[in-house]
Formats: sequence, C-alpha cells, structure tokens
Amino acid sequence: MTRVSAFAVGVLLVAFGGAAPTPVRAQDEAKSIVGTWEVSKSNDLPPGSTIEFAKDGKVAVVVKDKGEDHKLNGTYAVEKTKLSVKLKLGDQTIEEVVTIKKLTATELHLEDKDKKVDEFKKK
Repeated sequence: MTRVSAFAVGVLLVAFGGAAPTPVRAQDEAKSIVGTWEVSKSNDLPPGSTIEFAKDGKVAVVVKDKGEDHKLNGTYAVEKTKLSVKLKLGDQTIEEVVTIKKLTATELHLEDKDKKVDEFKKK
C-alpha cells in the first residue's frame, strides 16, 4: 500500500470510528450510571440479576438465585472512576468500592478489589 492510501485508510478509520460506543467522560459517570443494568457476564452474580441506580443516590439490587429473587437496597456514590456502594442485608451493612472500567450508554464493567470484572447491559 502506498503512503497516500495508507494515510487515507487511517483518516477513514478515525472519521468513521464513531460507530463504536464512546466511553463516557469521568465527570459524566455519575449521571450516566443512572438506570437499570442487567448482568451479562459475572463470576459471582447469576444471569438475570440487576442493579438499579437512581438519581437520588439510591441503589436496588435484585439477585436471581434458583428461581428466587433476593432484593437489597442501599446507597451509592460515584467519584471519578470509583463506585462506592452500601447495601443493607438484614441487620448487616455491606460496603464495597469498585472501579468503573467501562461505562457507555449500553455497557457497564465493574472491577472489584480481587480484579474480577462484572459486565452489565443497560435495560
């Protein structure tokens, strides 16, 4: 391939690269995470489980386990690429901080402290 045609191909790839989902800027993550997300791939959460992030900082988790729904409610906060979640399970409070590895209009990837990544699709 000549230099000119290689350059033209490069320009076309940059110009039409918008077909792929564009990652959300860090300052928009708090707004972009709002909505209901369903597990698409996870080591720990069963398929069909969901997480709903509300605008007011509340979170609702539904874990699907052998035909039963286990519901947890709590709060969340987003700071840059960190997501802090506090959930109530009976008398216990579960607190976790995960890293937002990817956030687009349709995908959310969260990495925990053990480097396990859970992937979600927007419902």
